[in-house]
Amino acid sequence: MMPQSVGRTIFKLLLLSLVVGIVMRFLGVTPRSLIANFGETIESLFNSAMSFASWAVDYVLVGAVIVVPIWLVTVLLKMGKGRKSE
Repeated sequence: MMPQSVGRTIFKLLLLSLVVGIVMRFLGVTPRSLIANFGETIESLFNSAMSFASWAVDYVLVGAVIVVPIWLVTVLLKMGKGRKSE
């Protein structure tokens, strides 16, 4: 009998494989096309990842303009309250 952790790991891998397979099929990728165009597939995945990273960085920077100053003020106020009680 398999240890419980091995069984869980196998189940998680099967579930993740199913989800990735569904997404890949939705995108029109088949195992045959993946193998036949391996170099192009890797290049396409890299380009997609870089495009996503570029998109995400823009949004992170825009959000940080608001979030970081608010965080800094909050930290400074907490530090000020801590010194008054001493």
